[in-house]
Amino acid sequence: MNIIRRFLLFCFLCLSLVSGARAEMQISVLTCSPGDEVYALYGHTALRCRDVSTGRDEVFNYGLFDFDTPNFTWRFVIGETDYMVGHVYYRDFVPEYELRGSGIVEQVLNLTEEEAEALYGLLLENVKPENRVYRYRYIDNNCTTKARDKILEALSGSGAVVYKGSPAKLTTYRDAMNIPIETSPWYVFGMNLLLGADVDEEPSREAMQFLPENFMNDLAGAYIVAPDGTERKLVSQTNILLKEKEKTAESNNFTPFNVSLLLLLGTFITMLCELRKRKTYWGVDLVLMSLQGLPGLLLLFMALFSQHPAVDCNWLVLLLNPLALVLMPMMVSRIRKHKSMKIAWVQVAFVALFLLTAMFGFQVYPTPIYFCAMALLARALFHLYKDKICELNIV
Repeated sequence: MNIIRRFLLFCFLCLSLVSGARAEMQISVLTCSPGDEVYALYGHTALRCRDVSTGRDEVFNYGLFDFDTPNFTWRFVIGETDYMVGHVYYRDFVPEYELRGSGIVEQVLNLTEEEAEALYGLLLENVKPENRVYRYRYIDNNCTTKARDKILEALSGSGAVVYKGSPAKLTTYRDAMNIPIETSPWYVFGMNLLLGADVDEEPSREAMQFLPENFMNDLAGAYIVAPDGTERKLVSQTNILLKEKEKTAESNNFTPFNVSLLLLLGTFITMLCELRKRKTYWGVDLVLMSLQGLPGLLLLFMALFSQHPAVDCNWLVLLLNPLALVLMPMMVSRIRKHKSMKIAWVQVAFVALFLLTAMFGFQVYPTPIYFCAMALLARALFHLYKDKICELNIV
């Protein structure tokens, strides 16, 4: 009997040791506020996995990329940008964001031990060299959506995730992308030039979670609803790990709005001077049509060859038309030889088609583009009716 008792006691001690050594995994969603670099303008999402029993604390990050990758710039332009998932110790993750003045909000997930282990296992599998690279898409496959999808995959056997809080009050992808970067007007302008009509659609709540802040806000009101109808909050605790430093607003008059307005005013002033002196400065047409045609080449290239989402249906190419580069030498030649300028009707047609797409809501265009359109239209009409205006002795 003593031998049996000792054996049972030995087994009990072994089980206690195994049980005590078993990992107690706590997983959190980390939302980092935006930084000043282009790749950080929208912020960032990562997953923190902390083993309470051993003290191991690491962060899985889906936002890694390598500038030294062969042909990185070219691959980025055509939409073949590959990102990676990696993991670092938590203590090494925080200083980068502290240095750039970003804040970090932690949302501790209310997971069972099995769910936490399942999620951790998925992350470990994903971080293997053969699985860690993925094709980045800024709307539906980025650092935030990848983290969200892993959470949902781990919870697939527990029930459905339901978002009960108030959704983001934005109507289109374009609105969602513009607001976080409104302090960077040139970046906003360039993005709105490249993105076509597809981003003017109204997305679902889940689709809007491609932005870190939207996902964080949705998580705050999320519940896991089991098949039997019972539910529990997905987030058990929210912590401010790092406070965002206040950023001083810098006044800058060199904005797309001001530049395009000056372009329009400069065009009108030049035409008044031309009327007074009975001359035509063909250099003005050279500048305007270059500004029209060169961006048009980029838009056409992106539409035909880029794999980036939402760049293949861009009605702006009607105004920023690469055909203007073909038309330009013909216009300049006719101006210098004092020939008929009926060819300017082609420019009128470009602007008219552009304005029709705006009027009927085909696409939302940035305000500075309308100033550019007015400059092109005024210049074309000037060439068509200059002689008649001079005959009226208005100037």
